[in-house]
Amino acid sequence: MVKKQRNKQKAEEIDYPNNIAKLIAIYQQQINDIMESGEVASPGCWIVRYQARGRKASYWYYKLHSTEKIFTTRNPDINSKYKHLGKAGSPAYLDAVASVLRRAQIEGLERAIQTLKSGLIDLADEMERTQKK
Repeated sequence: MVKKQRNKQKAEEIDYPNNIAKLIAIYQQQINDIMESGEVASPGCWIVRYQARGRKASYWYYKLHSTEKIFTTRNPDINSKYKHLGKAGSPAYLDAVASVLRRAQIEGLERAIQTLKSGLIDLADEMERTQKK
């Protein structure tokens, strides 16, 4: 009974690299699907809420803010760090929220892929050590 468990465990260990490779492929496909589903915000972009004061009241507006000047302006020679999105619920606002969400999902999947690749390297080292014994 103990031998069967050990043999089964060794068979599963041999399949670990294949399991990791399959999961990496699945995550890569998910990244591709996310990229095809719409615009992805650039790294370093986030949505900022700001208040504009009028004569009678104050109003909340949103803008997409970037660390670099990547947004086009009316003057084609000048770029800006900001893209005005308007009020909450506007089409530009909703598109920006979706694009930032897509970027966050992709970054999470990329971190998971990197972790899996590190695990694959560790597994290969471990398998090499056990084969030398």
